[in-house]
Amino acid sequence: MTATAFFAFLLVFVRCSAMFLSSPVFGAQNIPVGIRVLTTLSVSAALSFLVKHSVTVPATLYDLFAAAAHEAVAGLLLGSFMSLALQGATIAGSYMDMQIGLSMSQIMNPANGISSTIMSQFKFLLSVVVFLSANGHHMLIAAMVRSYDAMPLNDFGVIEKNYIWLITEVFVISIHIAAPVFATGILVDSALGLLNRAVPQMQAVQVGVPAKLALGILAISITLPAVVAGTTTAVNNYVRAITPIVRGHSSG
Repeated sequence: MTATAFFAFLLVFVRCSAMFLSSPVFGAQNIPVGIRVLTTLSVSAALSFLVKHSVTVPATLYDLFAAAAHEAVAGLLLGSFMSLALQGATIAGSYMDMQIGLSMSQIMNPANGISSTIMSQFKFLLSVVVFLSANGHHMLIAAMVRSYDAMPLNDFGVIEKNYIWLITEVFVISIHIAAPVFATGILVDSALGLLNRAVPQMQAVQVGVPAKLALGILAISITLPAVVAGTTTAVNNYVRAITPIVRGHSSG
């Protein structure tokens, strides 16, 4: 192996490692380290042949660290944008838990190693399934391949603009997914208010908690396709947000 080929493999390995570390599914803590390392090595070995013709061996140690830092930042951008795009379902699940009274129920999320509510984790796992079914992992690797054509990381205005736009879209998607549960909670609260005015002796709280829980779960079951549509939109938003950064243009 020549010095140019080895240096190309090293740079691709740094970018792949950063991308997989910050991306959904690939960076999950419940995936064995050996599988993650083997996947990173395999992708790096395959892509290093595509970029070795444009790689020059650094003359100094400073150039080596600068190139490695550039690759790490590029990989973190590629992975973190996809992770952010899929947070809409998780946020929607937290909204639903607060509305139907399950916000106090915390369980360990094996994907990121932190505690989350029941519906939040359920929506997250469902979004991961949809993400894989929609070939979102292929889009992530394809974005990495295209990033080697041109990825000017010095244009922070484009990165900031697209990052803010993606955050806005994530919250919009989460509200769309959780809207039916919000509506159900409002209707139940209104009905309980009228019932409390009509029959003051009845304990509305004792009746309202199980009613909101039952009707909320029913609304969640009926509107499960909204998660599929929201995750598909999130993957498309990722492509729309990362493409201008890869090409060095503003999305507008």
